[in-house]
Amino acid sequence: MATLGASHAPKAALGRSSRHRSPLAGAGETLASHPETSFAVATTGTTNLTAMVNCRDGRDLYRYLTGRVAGLPGVQSLESAPVIRTVKRAGTPLRRPAARP
Repeated sequence: MATLGASHAPKAALGRSSRHRSPLAGAGETLASHPETSFAVATTGTTNLTAMVNCRDGRDLYRYLTGRVAGLPGVQSLESAPVIRTVKRAGTPLRRPAARP
């Protein structure tokens, strides 16, 4: 989920699939320990792990996905979905600046 040129760091939603249970815990713990990861969870369905990551830009996201994540033991496939715009999120709303006449 990448927002290029925005004030917020690019994020990505990752889906990871594994047929073996044994490397799942290790891959999840390693993924969760990466400084780029803001959220990681084990899931059911077509993927076993899902994570939200923050990268500086699209190139950094690509390097992260093809290097550190793809190299995790047990990773058989990887999907990413760039965040183009955040419409709603938890937190205190910020006041909009007053319109200029």
